[in-house]
Amino acid sequence: MPSVTIDAGVLAAPPDASTPEDARSYVDTLLDWSQLLEEPWVAIYMSERSSQSLVEDGLFPLRDRLERLFRANGITEYTVNDVAQVVNRLLQLTPSFETFFRIRDVLHEDLTTQPDVMRFCAGEHLQSDLARCIVLIAILRRHCREPVVDHSLIIRSAPGMTVRVRAVIQVLEHERDDLSDPPKPPDYFDGEVLVCDNFRGLIDCLDEATILLKATDDVGVETAIRIAVHKSRLARGLAPDWDDVPTFRVGHEFLAYFLGLDPTHKLSGNVLDAIVQTLEGLNMGGTHWLRTGKGGDNPQRVRKRDGAGAWRRDIDSDHHLHYWACDGDIAELASVSYPHDDFKIPE
Repeated sequence: MPSVTIDAGVLAAPPDASTPEDARSYVDTLLDWSQLLEEPWVAIYMSERSSQSLVEDGLFPLRDRLERLFRANGITEYTVNDVAQVVNRLLQLTPSFETFFRIRDVLHEDLTTQPDVMRFCAGEHLQSDLARCIVLIAILRRHCREPVVDHSLIIRSAPGMTVRVRAVIQVLEHERDDLSDPPKPPDYFDGEVLVCDNFRGLIDCLDEATILLKATDDVGVETAIRIAVHKSRLARGLAPDWDDVPTFRVGHEFLAYFLGLDPTHKLSGNVLDAIVQTLEGLNMGGTHWLRTGKGGDNPQRVRKRDGAGAWRRDIDSDHHLHYWACDGDIAELASVSYPHDDFKIPE
C-alpha cells in the first residue's frame, strides 16, 4: 500500500495578512488531505512531534488565528469549527510515521535540500521537525534492503516532485533489521524524497506498476488501475475526477494469474496500459473475441451463468489480457495469459 506523511506545517494557519485566495487554498487543501483518512488504498502518517512543534511555534490551538483569518478575508463558506475539527482529527487519528517505519530519530548536521523546501516552514520547531522527517525518509529510500520507494511527503509548498537531500548523519536511532548504516562523518549522506502539495502531485508520486507488482489483494489491483486511468487522462489533456473511473471488476483469479508469471516492472506497466485502453475504449483494434476454438470462424466464448462475452487484448507479442464484457459495459478482468497460444480464461 502506498503511504504518505503529512508535514505538520500543512496544518498551520497562514499569516493574518494572507490573501483571500491563500486562505481558501489552505482550507481546501486541508479538507482534501483529511479525506484520505477514509481511503483504503493509502496509509497516512504524521510525525510524532507534530502537535508539539505546532504548540512550540505558537500555531496551535488554531481557533483564534482562524477567526482572524476568516474575518479578514470574508470567508463565510466554512466555519472555524469545521476547520479546527479537521486539524484535530488529523492530529489525533493519524498514526505516527516513526512507529510504523520503526525509525525513531536522527541527529544530523549541515543539511541542505534542493530545491530549498525549508523556507516554506512557518516556525523554527516546524522547520526542525520537517528536516528530521526529510532525512529519515531519504534514509529509508536509500538504505533499506527493500527501499521504501512508495512513500511521499506532503508539504506546504512543493516546488517539484523530487527533493535532493544532503547531510552529515551523526546518530541514527531505529529498530529495523533491514537498514544499513548511512555514511559516517565526515562523509555526507545523499538521498532524495518525493514531495507533493496537492492531490495531483500525490498521484504523480505514485508508481502504479510497482503497486500492482506488490498487490496482495483486489484493493491493490484496483488502486493501481485507478492511478493508471488518472494519469492516462492527465496525459490526454483531461481534468480527471479521482472517483470518476469506468466501472470494472477484478476477477477472482486475476491477481494469482498475474503474479504467477513472475512479472517484471515493465510487464506490470504494460498490463496496466492494456487495462486502461480497455476501460477507456482506446486502441480497440488491439482486441478481438476469445473464441471457442482456434478457427477464425469459431463463435465468441460466452459465460453460461451471465452471458458475458470473452475478449482478448494484446499486451505484447507473448502476453494478452483476457476479460469478460458484462452487462452494463462492465469489464471483468479475468487473467493475463502467457504464452501467445494460451487461450484459457477463468470464469
